[in-house]
Amino acid sequence: MRTRTISGFTLVELLVVIAVIGVLIALLLPAVQAAREAARRVSCTNNLKQLGIAVHNHHDTKGLLPPECAYTPTGQTPSELRPQTACWRVRLLPFAEQTATADLVNLNQDTLTDDERNTMGSKKITFFLCPSTSKDECDLGSWVDDVGMPVKKYAAHYYGVAGALGKNPATDEYYPVGKLQTNYSISMGPMTIAVGPHADSGCTALNGLLTLASVTDGTSNTFLIGEISWDNYGGHYDWTRGTMNSMAGIPMVSAKGIAYNLPLNYGKTKEDNTTVSMSFNKPDGTEDTSPYGIRGQLTAGHGVGCFGSNHSGGVNFVYADGSVHFFSETADCNVLMGAASKDGGENSPGM
Repeated sequence: MRTRTISGFTLVELLVVIAVIGVLIALLLPAVQAAREAARRVSCTNNLKQLGIAVHNHHDTKGLLPPECAYTPTGQTPSELRPQTACWRVRLLPFAEQTATADLVNLNQDTLTDDERNTMGSKKITFFLCPSTSKDECDLGSWVDDVGMPVKKYAAHYYGVAGALGKNPATDEYYPVGKLQTNYSISMGPMTIAVGPHADSGCTALNGLLTLASVTDGTSNTFLIGEISWDNYGGHYDWTRGTMNSMAGIPMVSAKGIAYNLPLNYGKTKEDNTTVSMSFNKPDGTEDTSPYGIRGQLTAGHGVGCFGSNHSGGVNFVYADGSVHFFSETADCNVLMGAASKDGGENSPGM
């Protein structure tokens, strides 16, 4: 009588197969994650291209680049800057196929009320958000409805470039700054709202009445919009917010400058304000006493922003010509300041 043998895997063979599968998954997973991030970066680039097109549509219709915001005495706001407290993103809505949201308020009035701005801020505008960042809510400026229930307001990860803070490498003179100063010193996450004047040499200026013709450095050489989309930034107001008036001054909220001592992606490498403040002293360890009073603080009150992203190795920027370029996080701060300034002559022959 013959005995039939049932073939199969031994325990050792099964463990070997499982181990091989595990190794293959481990090898494949980074590639999958890289592919997903590449797709998210492309989507982010498309968002910024859409914003660049909207800015040009605004310029073609209004004859002006959208200002960061208006801050003037009530009743004296020029028609080109109305409404006050509405940032450049609000002004772009009619030119970016977002008329339904734009029609929630009267964009020709002197100023937006808090309720009007909060109503708009509760609307999620997807092309204001970088897909590589999971958080879409604002960090600051909470709002409750008539019965006391909190209402979710959405952030924006794309900020106007207000200009440069530091010395122009072409002239060795300080870049011009705005007249309105801030005196904030508030810690939020890994950043501190800083003290001093705001950047005013860029394309997105407070009370700006700028045209593309004013970008004498060339629209293909000058930043228009950039990302502040890194995790734990902690300073996102709702996407409608421009400037704020308080006893501490006039903080810039929707546009940030690029400082001589603030490289790209620097903020996301820091965990506390002490480290940041110490790192921003001069190389010899002494306090920075330049006219800007930056004192080494990370972003935001006087318009200094730590531009950065969750993309690997750098940050997306829209240029004034509407094109989008990826800047390496190792880019020299002098190069960044030159691109942030619209008319500093940094790109002239010989530089």
